[in-house]
Amino acid sequence: MDGGGSPLNSALTSGNPGEQVRAMIELIRLGDGRAVADILPLVESRDVAVRSEAARAIGYLGVAQVPVVGPVLLRMLSDDDEMVRNEAAESLGLVRYGPAIDVLVDQLRADPSWIVRASIAEALGSYPGHGTADLVECVRDIDEYGAVRRYAIDSLGRTGDLPRAEILALAEEFGRDEEIGPQVRIVAYRVGDQSQLAEISREAAHMDHEDSARLLNDIEYLLQPPIPPTLLEDSARIKSMLDIVAMRWPLSSRHVERISDMLPT
Repeated sequence: MDGGGSPLNSALTSGNPGEQVRAMIELIRLGDGRAVADILPLVESRDVAVRSEAARAIGYLGVAQVPVVGPVLLRMLSDDDEMVRNEAAESLGLVRYGPAIDVLVDQLRADPSWIVRASIAEALGSYPGHGTADLVECVRDIDEYGAVRRYAIDSLGRTGDLPRAEILALAEEFGRDEEIGPQVRIVAYRVGDQSQLAEISREAAHMDHEDSARLLNDIEYLLQPPIPPTLLEDSARIKSMLDIVAMRWPLSSRHVERISDMLPT
């Protein structure tokens, strides 16, 4: 930013919560890390929306300034408001601040808000070698919210910390679980269990709109490292599965097309 004279800087210092939030959203879009210094004072705002957006903004914009933003985000994990804690957890997944690991692991099971627990489960996927047992505990906890369990299994797939045999055991145990079945199967496929794809294809033909949208996200996630060893071989099969979703839910067609274009050929 330009030393305080820009309209966005004026909005940040205006004291008007609506203007401050809109300015931070625009700064995230612009992706200018220099704005972090101007945003940091807003983490102390009395307005919850301003504090939570500030936590989100310094996460997106402060990846190259971890020693500066990491301690701030760690402190925000103790905020009284769940949305502030939620954005802080998500941002810690972006900036990968090592001293936050123990707090994230502790709050994964202890935070009273399932939204925060879900974001912590997702964030731990950025910290390989940490929280593995706690993530497995989340997956196995049938009384935990489905979103928390789904993010937990996704993170286990991303870190690669759980041995293949244990992932396959989870797929065997929870593959038909109403809350997390497709996600467990996706992770098992990622580690090389090609048989999971047939099960996922069968289920795709009967999923409701919400589950279908979640499946599209899961398939898109497969295209990020670590790449399944049989992805190229199965590309046409996955494309057929995507076509089924698009036919059943036409509004998903654009998402399906984007994923299809990303598949290896």
